[in-house]
Amino acid sequence: MKNILATLILALGIYACQPSREQTETDSDHFTIEGDIKGLDVSQVYFMHRDSAGDHKDTLLVDQGKFSVSGTVDEPQFVMIYSDEAMFQKVFYVENRAMKLTGTFDSLLQVDVSGSTIQDDFEILEERIQVHRDSVMKYWNLAQQAVEDGDSVKSVKYQIIADSMYKSEATIRKQFVAEFPNSFASLNELMNYSNEENLEESLVLYAGLSEAVTATKKGKEVATHLDNLDLVKEGKMALPFSQTDVDGSVVSLEDYEGKYVLLEFWASWCGPCRAENPNLRAEYLKYHDKGFNIVGISLDESKEKWLKAVEKDDLPWTQVSDLKGWQNEVAVLYGVRGVPANFLISPEGKIVDKGLRGEVLNAKLKEIFD
Repeated sequence: MKNILATLILALGIYACQPSREQTETDSDHFTIEGDIKGLDVSQVYFMHRDSAGDHKDTLLVDQGKFSVSGTVDEPQFVMIYSDEAMFQKVFYVENRAMKLTGTFDSLLQVDVSGSTIQDDFEILEERIQVHRDSVMKYWNLAQQAVEDGDSVKSVKYQIIADSMYKSEATIRKQFVAEFPNSFASLNELMNYSNEENLEESLVLYAGLSEAVTATKKGKEVATHLDNLDLVKEGKMALPFSQTDVDGSVVSLEDYEGKYVLLEFWASWCGPCRAENPNLRAEYLKYHDKGFNIVGISLDESKEKWLKAVEKDDLPWTQVSDLKGWQNEVAVLYGVRGVPANFLISPEGKIVDKGLRGEVLNAKLKEIFD
């Protein structure tokens, strides 16, 4: 769940956020968020947002379930208000309007966010997703019950249905984009939906968005993402880049000209990435003398956590990062929207494969070097 929320907070653009109750309904260059969550018995909550310097967490004081915050966004953005102590969290769109969060602590799914038309659109999608996930859970529970009953045939049957339904969630998001071409909310959904496999379809969806939506900064970011997906297809020349390593020295892709190099996108907080590291290490030690190299590209924001993970996992290959998290410039350049992700570059500088993990990676390297 935390990774999902991290993905939602990707490209926030909030400035000068300060607690305040002085905004009025007529403000158009600022937002105010007034919260009133009955039963929220804590002294403070946190407001997660992003500006050009990165992610920020502001502390908001709570008085009998009431809190407030104000600030400015250059265009609508995702934010999150949460409390670890109370197990409370709400992710929503904010725009420069007077907004309210109202509800009760014992019914968090029913917390209402009012004042933003974009959030209204997003809540339509949220409801559709929730209905879909409830159906998935129904079949997953049936599969679990079948296991307890000793009926392996029914268990497999229901698990296949649940897995198939879960994978179809992307279709709901795609349909939302097609149905809401005038909504800013469609941009994040298209960004997260698009990949190399559905690129042509994603381009059609983008072309169907209104000019007002595509003209935004986020709209241009999505356009760049789609362009980059086309540039990093297998068989294309790898896109050049430079980034600093753990010692602050500049590392460039051209440093590996004439050698095989695996661009490995990862992060210290990524469980699947860390689980794959022992296999990567074994393959690196096995084939490095034959010309195999790895460049780890971290999507961390904390240098301390990044370096600690490198040391703990005993990773001997080059590591680089600009500590911009999901906005890592190389990750953006290569259209990376999730980790782990990787690209295998040939000595000639071409992308020859991608998404190589475990035995698939091992077989590919055996094919090349043995």
